[in-house]
Amino acid sequence: MNKIGIALGGGGIVGCAHLGILLALEEARIPIHCLAGTSSGSIVAALYGYGYSAPELMDLVPTIDRRYLDYDYGQFLRRLFRNDVQTRGLVRGKKLFELIAEKTGDARMADLKNPVAILSADLRRGRQALFSSQPLAEPLPDADVFTDISVARAVQASCAIPLLFQPVEYQNHLFVDGGILENCPASAARALGADIVIAVDLVFADPVDEPFDTFMSIVHRVTTINVASQSKRTAQNADLVLRPQVGGIGMFDFDKAELCIERGYEHAKERLGEIYDILDQSIKAPTAPSDKRPSWMTRLLEGRPFAYFRSR
Repeated sequence: MNKIGIALGGGGIVGCAHLGILLALEEARIPIHCLAGTSSGSIVAALYGYGYSAPELMDLVPTIDRRYLDYDYGQFLRRLFRNDVQTRGLVRGKKLFELIAEKTGDARMADLKNPVAILSADLRRGRQALFSSQPLAEPLPDADVFTDISVARAVQASCAIPLLFQPVEYQNHLFVDGGILENCPASAARALGADIVIAVDLVFADPVDEPFDTFMSIVHRVTTINVASQSKRTAQNADLVLRPQVGGIGMFDFDKAELCIERGYEHAKERLGEIYDILDQSIKAPTAPSDKRPSWMTRLLEGRPFAYFRSR
């Protein structure tokens, strides 16, 4: 059987769309043999690779809000009073690190149950940094590979959006969000040994009528334009690209998380025919689901699965 890899792109809270896609693949009994992720995609890749199911990850979503944006106001004010407004970033990223460390039991990348690659960028070396749970099946000539790092530190590095989040220091390297180089790491999924790569690209640079009169709005738009320009590269490295309709949702619109999950789920269901077309013939379309699911999953999957959130 061909090995199936999934590449999960970044995009802030719209990364919740990955959960809907993974849920649809689980329902269809399509196995995922390896995962690669950048930024918010790295969070999903790491936790899924650790062993969480899509419904279990959906359970975490309502607990994640703006509290995880731990702004370093103290450092900024101290520098301001010294007439030194230089800062590496407004958000520490420590709370994200602690969340991932808690959910993975402080695991190292090599401890993950499934092959996972997390993409970052090394400011000092000017190269991709790939945090991998195993040696690569195929080399990536433009990337430095790290295996001896904690899952939480790798995710923190991959999510360190330049100017907004503080870069991550590690062994004389300085890491930032991998999205500046490859937001949807299809090439990394291929390097892990995937024969078939399904990429999930979440960033769109549609025309907008906005004043861009805040720091955050400008950072968001610049990031969006840069990342969206990589779409052709993603398509070249993947066998199929999924693009759920999450345009217009901001990186930190936490109240839209459920909508993102739903958009991802619906898009994957719509594209299942294409997914089957590219898979090995030994993977068959599922028959009626088994009745042996646990009760919490039954509640989740009956009717529209996102009624699960509204029932809590």
